Amino acid sequence: MKRMTQAEAIIEAFKALGGTRRIFEIKNWVDNKYGLNRWKDFNTTIADMVPISLGGNKTSTLPERVKVLKRVKVGHYCLIMTEGKMTE
Repeated sequence: MKRMTQAEAIIEAFKALGGTRRIFEIKNWVDNKYGLNRWKDFNTTIADMVPISLGGNKTSTLPERVKVLKRVKVGHYCLIMTEGKMTE
């Protein structure tokens, strides 16, 4: 069985919670489901999950398949794609 990545857990949290969410809400959901402090630095990972076309980080090393978030405003993000399809 493949081990879940932090990015995959973040996507799962956005799907479960829906809508625009703050980073701490996503971190709390992931910590509750997968254990406190299993992953560190949610801020950077979430920022790296924004595609370059939407102002994402050009130096992100995350695969394109997990670049599915949109930054709504500082600290607020929403899921824009799931399984290659736009959600909005």
